[in-house]
Amino acid sequence: MAVAVYALLSAIAAVLVVLAVPAVAQSGDANGDGRFDGKDIETIDAYLAGTALLQDEQIRAADGDGDGRITGADREKLAGRLMGMTRGQGPGEIQAESADSGVVVDRATGKPLAGVEVSLPDEGVSVRTDSEGRFKLPKSSAGKILTAKADNYAPSAAAGGKRRGFRLELERLSPRLVVLDDRVHHLGDDKYGYGSANYSEFRLQAQGPRLERAFEIDGEPEDLTLRIGSLIGLDTAHSVAAGQSALSQFAGSRPDGLRIYLNDRPLQKIYLNGDNIAVRLPAALLRRGENRLRLETHPLRLPGAAGDELEDLRRRFGLVNYDDVELAHLLLVDSSASARRIRVRGDVVRTPRAGNDGTNP
Repeated sequence: MAVAVYALLSAIAAVLVVLAVPAVAQSGDANGDGRFDGKDIETIDAYLAGTALLQDEQIRAADGDGDGRITGADREKLAGRLMGMTRGQGPGEIQAESADSGVVVDRATGKPLAGVEVSLPDEGVSVRTDSEGRFKLPKSSAGKILTAKADNYAPSAAAGGKRRGFRLELERLSPRLVVLDDRVHHLGDDKYGYGSANYSEFRLQAQGPRLERAFEIDGEPEDLTLRIGSLIGLDTAHSVAAGQSALSQFAGSRPDGLRIYLNDRPLQKIYLNGDNIAVRLPAALLRRGENRLRLETHPLRLPGAAGDELEDLRRRFGLVNYDDVELAHLLLVDSSASARRIRVRGDVVRTPRAGNDGTNP
């Protein structure tokens, strides 16, 4: 009898222990009320604004990408999920996590932006974001440069890949943020083929190996930052190693890439494709008044190939094979204590056609 009573009491205790364990908050339940609804989005907004604190369980529930913190991206993901729950997703509705869709937000506030023009310039495709900043492209963007433009904002760009959906952030224009160029350019000579990085995505005709832009600075110059929105197509030893290019014959080649010049002085080479590439423009190379920036793709050269003298000779006879690349958007960023006024001069400087690198008129 005593044994039976003991067993019964043990079973009751086990049930009580189970009941005493706090329930784990379901995904999205940021306010801990046991359900996922609009109030959870309001809680996340308050947390991101710094007016509310959340417990660890609440943070885990609102952490959409599992990185241990709550960001604007988590908020947009949960908001999109909530919308799908409340009204259903029909075949024609936008799924912001698919490879041909995404959302455009204000970089400072994280708020969605409506009416933004989202384009695939290579395909001549353009759509606009809806009232919640979402967009859906009529065809896949894989490997292509995607651009977003809106009034009073600097343009943004990203190269499509294996990601699920895009999140494009637009930054408001200011005296510290100036658009130097807002288009997509194809640099090279249209000589590219199988295995070259992004070779199947190019549609624009090559405009020559280089792109030049001019701008003016009022007052004594301080360091600036050049920001390249997106760059694809580089075939370098680095891009082969990173799996961006399949031209393994360049794996051991001399380091070369997209060359950047400031006022005719070599500044930097970029070896990898990517988005939002930042390049420092040192005050020592900047001038008060007019400054000229040049971006130039590099001649392709196999490991062990002859040196610069033969390359110069080939260039004179139009025999150089340039690496074909595409880039989108050039921005100038002034982060100095006293922002200098920057003015962009004219349109894109005319570039030589392929086969004439500018050594001949």
